[in-house]
Amino acid sequence: MEKTRRKFLQAGSLGLLGMAGMVNAAHHEGLFVHIFLLKFKPEVPEEKAADLMKQLAELKGKIPELKEFLIGKDVSGRNKGYHYAQVSFFDSPEDLEVYEKHPLHRALVKEIGPRLVEGLAMDYYPL
Repeated sequence: MEKTRRKFLQAGSLGLLGMAGMVNAAHHEGLFVHIFLLKFKPEVPEEKAADLMKQLAELKGKIPELKEFLIGKDVSGRNKGYHYAQVSFFDSPEDLEVYEKHPLHRALVKEIGPRLVEGLAMDYYPL
């Protein structure tokens, strides 16, 4: 009896795992999220960093593939040295690629990149 129950639970679990992919695909359809954390070099004045972040935020409305854009300075103190976080919403990974190749975005990357110690990116579909 115990052996049969175990096999039933295993089969049921595998079935649920298979369905999880379908559920997740349906849940995140049409939403793709890009997060980027920015750690500026110590010699970059706060005013300059804030101005660059303002310019980055102004890309919303100028690049159609960028559906929503949030950017802000850390206030938690748990930032591991990162100063700003950017969260962008797209319909697909392909739209993110279009955004990243857009001339307005590329121009800002050229301005911001040399002023960073490092950046950290993560792209995902919401669960």
